[in-house]
Amino acid sequence: MQKNIRKYETFSIAISILLIIFSFYLIFKPEASLNFMVILIGATLVLTGIVHMVLYFTSDKENKIVSTELIEGTLYSVIGVFLILKPDLLNQFLGIIVGAWQLLQFIIKFQFAFNLKSASSPSWSFMLINSLVHIVFGILILFNPLAALMAITTISGIILLVTEIANIAESIFILINVK
Repeated sequence: MQKNIRKYETFSIAISILLIIFSFYLIFKPEASLNFMVILIGATLVLTGIVHMVLYFTSDKENKIVSTELIEGTLYSVIGVFLILKPDLLNQFLGIIVGAWQLLQFIIKFQFAFNLKSASSPSWSFMLINSLVHIVFGILILFNPLAALMAITTISGIILLVTEIANIAESIFILINVK
């Protein structure tokens, strides 16, 4: 059992080191990281599209009559190629979605704050302040969606870095104490 624990923890340290390297990439190259992820999604869509098209052309006549594999494959492939060639457009679009979501949260929380006020709840003012924070973030994100995504990517990299350093420390502690 000790041998298995040592193997697992050694493997865990190796994975953590790789993730630490990746975290530095997220922290110091957030735009490149986002583009890489979009390109990876695009490549996955192209491969999925190819599989659908192959399934269409290799199916028998009876299945082709009701099959949507060809159009699915074509759409997946076209979207995938578009993402590979223009990853920055999806990044802008995602930022807009996040900003719009924040504004939607503002509207919901703003309404809820006044609902609480009419119910004489003392927490209505906190909810109102919270809704105003959401509108500020939503507007900031909508005016610069790519910068917002890069900030989120950088923060994700910092969180990944800290957690992986903690994982390595934990693994080393376990390896030292396993006899």
